[in-house]
Amino acid sequence: MDTTSAIQQLQQGTSVHPAHSPGMPMTPAFGGELEMLMVELNGRRRRITLERRGPRTAPLWLLLPALSTVSSRSEWQPLAEEVGDRRQVLSFDWPGFGDSDRDAISYSPESMQAALHAVLEHLGRERSQWITVIAAGHSTPIALGQAATWSSRWRKLVAVAPTWRGPLPTMSGWPPQRFGWLRKLVMLPLIGPLLYRLNTSLPVLRLMLRRHVWVNSAWLTPERLQQQQRIARRPRARFASAAFVSGGLDRTTDPHWWRRQTHTLQCPLHVVVASEAPPRSRGSMQQLAQDADQVTFIPGRLGLHQEFGALLARTLLAG
Repeated sequence: MDTTSAIQQLQQGTSVHPAHSPGMPMTPAFGGELEMLMVELNGRRRRITLERRGPRTAPLWLLLPALSTVSSRSEWQPLAEEVGDRRQVLSFDWPGFGDSDRDAISYSPESMQAALHAVLEHLGRERSQWITVIAAGHSTPIALGQAATWSSRWRKLVAVAPTWRGPLPTMSGWPPQRFGWLRKLVMLPLIGPLLYRLNTSLPVLRLMLRRHVWVNSAWLTPERLQQQQRIARRPRARFASAAFVSGGLDRTTDPHWWRRQTHTLQCPLHVVVASEAPPRSRGSMQQLAQDADQVTFIPGRLGLHQEFGALLARTLLAG
């Protein structure tokens, strides 16, 4: 399904329900109030879980979690706690991740674009003020894909440690189409869950998080590592995760695409470069930074919005 079709379905089928709705997870990730947004994706109504914290009259920050095996709105907790009541913050779990519905479907960039469109449309109906969109990691291309339609209502787009390719295409240089077999393999019963369980074992997660996500090894406590594993091993989480790892959620295969997309922005662009990120990822961040109105360097890796969330919050509050 292309983006236009998905958005047309969303416009016909979007609805919002409060936290007491049946089946709604009842544990806030950063001390906020929970809502669920029902949208049409792949021909069915699916739930996206949102969380909102802070005064309704305060300027709004929309926090987009990084797409990853451990993607969750909970990664914004350090930033949300530092911001306190100075801003209203809202985040959500992408389709297939976290507390949102995790169905056995083929996840694509269009799925993520349609979900973000639904969230922006929901916010547009309830408030007329501009919002600041803060996109972490691989969610940046998803936000840029909405720039032509929505950025006239954004105060600013902040791209934090932005990336545009999934792990396997980045490491191999091959296009996502080369890894279609992997996505199909993970979809299979029996062997799919087994392979995914091996890939989300504690040693594998520890290696991935230390090399690519966080800088301070002391930050990776046993409790935090187990929390990340619980996120990765939610029922049916393997489908969207495999799509991400294999490049199935990549918005483009053209490294210049997102720089061209900045020309469609109708708001300032602030790029936060992770100065300790892996070389290829850091190089991509610096390329995007060439088109930014503001550039900040923070000594983190791909998870700097979580590990250095308090510092990031203070930086953004200062303007």
